[in-house]
Amino acid sequence: MNPLDSLIREYVAPAAKSAGFRKKGRGFWTVGGRRLDYALLTFQVYAVDPEATVFDVEFHAAPEPYWDWVYRGHQPVGKVPDSSGALVTGRVVPPPSVAHRPDEGMPFRTRWAMRPEGEDACGRALAETLSAKVLPRIQLMTDRAHLLDVVRSGDMSLMKRMTPLLREIVLRIDDITAIDLDALVAEAEASRVPVGFIDWVHERRRAAENGWHKPRE
Repeated sequence: MNPLDSLIREYVAPAAKSAGFRKKGRGFWTVGGRRLDYALLTFQVYAVDPEATVFDVEFHAAPEPYWDWVYRGHQPVGKVPDSSGALVTGRVVPPPSVAHRPDEGMPFRTRWAMRPEGEDACGRALAETLSAKVLPRIQLMTDRAHLLDVVRSGDMSLMKRMTPLLREIVLRIDDITAIDLDALVAEAEASRVPVGFIDWVHERRRAAENGWHKPRE
């Protein structure tokens, strides 16, 4: 078995499952209780060191409206998204003792290093970091109101897709009044928006008004 897969099975899976996450391939996911808004945990390996398994650990918030916009109905409802459906992405920074380049700046400082003589230490450090800091944080991101606060923040450690205004529309589209949505859309139309976005907004709102697209209760 690949060394990283062994580490995930032995150390990450117990921590993730105890926090309510389910495994999918090498990663994990959980979903919010009211809507199909997902939080994901993924791993990326880098072949940069013959003496260590070097990898990144990323977390993603994938709210259902953004997933719907990205794929415009070409994904089955309820399908677990991948990182392409993430509105917000962050990286889990390792402690210096298990970092590949502990003295480097970002983005290289985010890379974990598992060496043959230190597999247990790396696994324990990762499990502890996930349990204490990361999993509780990304569980909260399945709540759209909380995620809205996150994307409004100035947290530069997170990668946020779309402009602030478009993120606002995506995260509020199912909950605000038609008048408030129209005001946001008018503001968006006065700026640069992706081709088809305004049409998608109107299609989704019409579908909701006709009972075709209701958030899961």
